[in-house]
Amino acid sequence: MNEVVLDILGQQSLEIFTQICFCYSMGEDGQSKDEILETLRKGLKRLTEGFPWVAGQVINEKREVGDDTSVFKIKALERIPRLIVKDVSDQGSIPSLEELRKASFPMRMLDESFVAPRSTIPGIFSESSDVPVFILQATFIKNGLILTFLGQHQVMDGTGQAHVISLLSKACRGEQFTREELETGNMDREDIIPLLTEEENTHLGDLHQELARQIILDTSSSSNPEPPQCTWTCFNFSSSSINKLKSLASKDLLSNTSYITTDDVLTAFVWQSVSRIRFSRLSPNKKSTLARAVNVRPYLDVPSTYPGMVQNMTYNDFTISQLTKIPLGIIASQLRSNLDPKISTLNQDTRALATLLDTTKNKSITSFTATLDFSSDVALSSWAKQNSYSLDFGIGLYNPESVRRPQFTPVESLMYLLPKTPNGDVALAICLRDTDMSLLKSDEQFIKYATHIS
Repeated sequence: MNEVVLDILGQQSLEIFTQICFCYSMGEDGQSKDEILETLRKGLKRLTEGFPWVAGQVINEKREVGDDTSVFKIKALERIPRLIVKDVSDQGSIPSLEELRKASFPMRMLDESFVAPRSTIPGIFSESSDVPVFILQATFIKNGLILTFLGQHQVMDGTGQAHVISLLSKACRGEQFTREELETGNMDREDIIPLLTEEENTHLGDLHQELARQIILDTSSSSNPEPPQCTWTCFNFSSSSINKLKSLASKDLLSNTSYITTDDVLTAFVWQSVSRIRFSRLSPNKKSTLARAVNVRPYLDVPSTYPGMVQNMTYNDFTISQLTKIPLGIIASQLRSNLDPKISTLNQDTRALATLLDTTKNKSITSFTATLDFSSDVALSSWAKQNSYSLDFGIGLYNPESVRRPQFTPVESLMYLLPKTPNGDVALAICLRDTDMSLLKSDEQFIKYATHIS
């Protein structure tokens, strides 16, 4: 394969693996394990034939000899993306598919050390020292199969990874890729996000100031207190609960908001609920920021099937007191307004970030969560629109019963809305300090709509 220079947002220090696992039921009369693995290998081969970079690795090299500016690239690694196979179906200590189903597929039973070949955050565990673009682990348990997909986050954001997984399912089924899929999947990444013009740059002024929320502050002289004990867990929002929340929020929308989405109302409800249970330990006037991950392809006219890193954040602020008092609809309205193409600044903000990175040698100065205070703020990403529950990979096991984010190293205030189920449910994967989590599980207003998955 030819080497691929990552797009400008992929030049940030996002050296993590994003993991997502699909849980399938296996009966006695279905395909054998060998047949399933052969289908997956053939699919990975077809995927690589169409998109050679998926079998590569991420490296960081100098642009020129003696140059102190380095660049992240994809270079050749293996013939096809790595397929790791783990068969623990005869180990009684490992939960069966029925046990997972009975417990509603909790994160604690799907820890990354069990279902993934390497950790989300580098340095905890790994089956190798290289940095593959894309990895698949097939874990056979009693009466079940767990497929875990790992995407290197500099190469692909959540939207891009979901698309690559869809392409793999298509390849496993022996279907042909479309011309659009091949063209957008292999686009030149270097200039995918247009930089600011000289006039725009002059008008904005100092980009460090304009992008202050995403500039990492110098904390070398500050003390680092011991972080609180944190835990990951899941809650489920049923389709009926989501409809009730949308109906509740719609009563108090701001006059300039014509509609809100499921993502808007669930994100607003989670932020409000977490802030409410934090009220006892935080000042009422303490500002809380919601950093919300956004797919900015539509704002930059980037094709929806482009698989790279085209993600930014919107930042929303209220005080803790405001979040406990104002109606849900007002919070949801603010979230929606930040995404409204008529008034959103996401195009300018993303191009400004790309311009700053392009003109800065040290690209580690930026982070989407650079200025967040995780004792009071929230960082949320939604995968609810991903088509995960419709993917069968041609392995004869029908569609997945459950799709989950594996449990990984606790990161306080990090949250994910997981792919929507066929019946319209949405699960929330959430990490909080243990005292906050205990309060959230017993909060009457929260559990009225959310069911804890223990």
